[in-house]
Amino acid sequence: MSTSVYRSICFKLLLSTYALHTQLALASDADMPSSDTVEQQELFLSVVVNQASSSVYGHFIQTPQDLLISRETLQELQLKVDAVDAPHQVGFIPLSQIMGLSYNFNAAEQHIDLSVPVDALQGHTSSGYVQIPPAKVNPDQVKPGVLFNYDVYSQATEDAWSLSAWNELRFFGMGKGNIFSISANHAFTKTQSTDEFSSQILDTYWQKDFTDQAITLTVGDSQSHALDWTRSTRISGIKIAKNFNLQPYQVTSPLESFKGSVLVPSTVDLLINGIQQSTSEVLPVQFDIQASPSITGAGNAQLLITDLNGQQRVVNFSLFGTTQLLQKGLSDWELNLGVNKLDYAVKSFSYGDDPVANATLRHGLSNNTTLESHIEYSKDVALTGLGAVHRLPETWGIINGSYSYSELNQKSGESYALGYEWNNPYLNLSLHHQQTEGNFGDLASALGYDYIKQSDHVFLGINTDFGQFGGSYVAQKYQSSENEYLVFNWSYYFPSRQYLTFNMTRNLNDQENTFFLSLNIPLDRQTNASVSAQQDTGSNKISANMRKTAKQNEDDWGWQTNLEYSDMQNYSVQGQLQRETKIGEWDVGLQNAKINAEDYTTVVGSARGSLVMMEKSVFPMRQSLNSFAVVSTQGVADIPVRLENRVVGKTNRKGLLLIDALNPYQHNDISIDTLDLPLEYKIETTRIDAVPYSASGVSLHFPIYKMRSVQLSATDSQGVPLKMGSRVWVQETTPDISSTEHTIVGRDGMIYIENPLTQQLFVEHEGAVCKLVLPDFSHQYGFLDLGSVQCQ
Repeated sequence: MSTSVYRSICFKLLLSTYALHTQLALASDADMPSSDTVEQQELFLSVVVNQASSSVYGHFIQTPQDLLISRETLQELQLKVDAVDAPHQVGFIPLSQIMGLSYNFNAAEQHIDLSVPVDALQGHTSSGYVQIPPAKVNPDQVKPGVLFNYDVYSQATEDAWSLSAWNELRFFGMGKGNIFSISANHAFTKTQSTDEFSSQILDTYWQKDFTDQAITLTVGDSQSHALDWTRSTRISGIKIAKNFNLQPYQVTSPLESFKGSVLVPSTVDLLINGIQQSTSEVLPVQFDIQASPSITGAGNAQLLITDLNGQQRVVNFSLFGTTQLLQKGLSDWELNLGVNKLDYAVKSFSYGDDPVANATLRHGLSNNTTLESHIEYSKDVALTGLGAVHRLPETWGIINGSYSYSELNQKSGESYALGYEWNNPYLNLSLHHQQTEGNFGDLASALGYDYIKQSDHVFLGINTDFGQFGGSYVAQKYQSSENEYLVFNWSYYFPSRQYLTFNMTRNLNDQENTFFLSLNIPLDRQTNASVSAQQDTGSNKISANMRKTAKQNEDDWGWQTNLEYSDMQNYSVQGQLQRETKIGEWDVGLQNAKINAEDYTTVVGSARGSLVMMEKSVFPMRQSLNSFAVVSTQGVADIPVRLENRVVGKTNRKGLLLIDALNPYQHNDISIDTLDLPLEYKIETTRIDAVPYSASGVSLHFPIYKMRSVQLSATDSQGVPLKMGSRVWVQETTPDISSTEHTIVGRDGMIYIENPLTQQLFVEHEGAVCKLVLPDFSHQYGFLDLGSVQCQ
């Protein structure tokens, strides 16, 4: 190679190396811009604010002097900034001009960390309370049925015998949320001279629940809802009302709001009176933790804030919880149209002739104020009233008031009411005053029931280490009577669980005093003893009682003995035996008394329970005023059934069990325990969510059945296992070769079948179909291995 050519090659190599070095240097400068090399460039960067990642890719402009951020990016990051735009850059703000902000820009990763003061965080998050969606009734669980409730009481003395009974006949399951109910009272008395029997129908009505709207429609006999300043009335006709019991997971009282802010991602624990209510994860932002207060009255709340560095701080709040208020925007109402129901429990189907109306409305004007209104109307009465319940600022309590105007028999009158309540764990105070002027009256007044002229009630209670002290003043004035009492009481719980009570009542009208002293001594969880002494004007009485209460929801015995002594001419001794079972409750008792030197002996007995006719069966059970379920295990007996993981019984010989304590319109977890079942049983599910309608029953079927598992090895006439993958049909007749098979042959000619419906099996073999005949095992269950079977 000549010298000139060699020099030319070396020169070109040096030139290439220099060019490559220059390009790498320029690339490095592009990654780390400097004021000497970059005039301006547009950037889109991932953003972290106060150590909290965001999904925002911010729009920035880099200049030799500063880094600019767009106002649109600030809005997306929910940052509040008071600064002017950069010169010649409309809509962009220099980061150096934002008060309190610092940043770290990583050009290589196209990422920026912003640190901002807390007052720049204008975002807002709410957490804590989560509304539970309403439980939905499964229509497949709803079955028609009849319920018969009964309550019978009998009493016998030396010269008289009486029997009284109450019963309800209820039809349910006929449509969505429908029930029809009729109740009655019966009484029979036999003396030496007379026999008397009476029977009265009490209430007859049809009711339908509209769960999605939380509304109940009642046609027939009903009773109107009463506010604190109104009276209830029995009306027969149509009643339509808001019914929050149809959505029991909904909280109607106002939620408490606890606000704060954090600079870095943190965990916020809410405690009310020292009890933890919720835990929330919050980002750097202003937050609002909402909760349903678990207290009534004045209390304290704390927010325990722990940031990601482990540092903690506590924010204290004062609150006043109450159930008397409705949430803002929530309404509770009722409308009754019909006629007055007369002679209740005295005469059946006794009604007034003139139409009447009764309506009530409560509305949450705000979380601190609930407005109330009420109207009544008939031929003789026109009444309208307004009221309000208001929670005072801070923890100053609840104040309520109302005003009503009425015209009764063309004469007008007015009613005023005012009340105040306040309490905390140590002090309880309530004041209430109501009075009427003129001829004020309501629907009940038109039926002859006097309306109170004036009522005053004052109560003060104090909790101390020396017991609970309470004092009351009660005064009531009617048209023809007046009562005025002063009451003082004191109670004390001893460390050994004994409970001592002292009460003094002063009748200010008659200037008479009554003193009562009682000591309650628990002996165990079911048994307790008590002694008491009472002094009235002109008489003294001493009582001693010992009682064992039967366990609820179990078969158990209970008993009670009681002794009362005033003097040798007036005393009584009583004994009672109680039997509690899953099908009812029975009591029998004997009392011997001497009253004014006359001896009396009385025998009493009672029975309470229900009969349910459902699923072609009759079930006795405890008296039921609510919802229940019939559980079926497909005829398998002695299967333990659990309600909320608590054993409530075993299925009977028909594989049925009645559960009498379900919560309507709520999730009721029903499960079965199958650990003791033989292996031949197959179970598809062991847990069912039951959601019954009110006062109705549901039918729950657990699919349990015996299995017959058959295994065999299919061979040809030479004893050779059939080919793996050959098709198998389980049927009575020879199959079409193109029809769909039931299963296929496995390795070594193995065939496995569950619960075959026939003894005939057909198997594809060498382009044809051969036949297998199984033995008769209709009375055999479990796993059956037939061994080698020839297919012919």
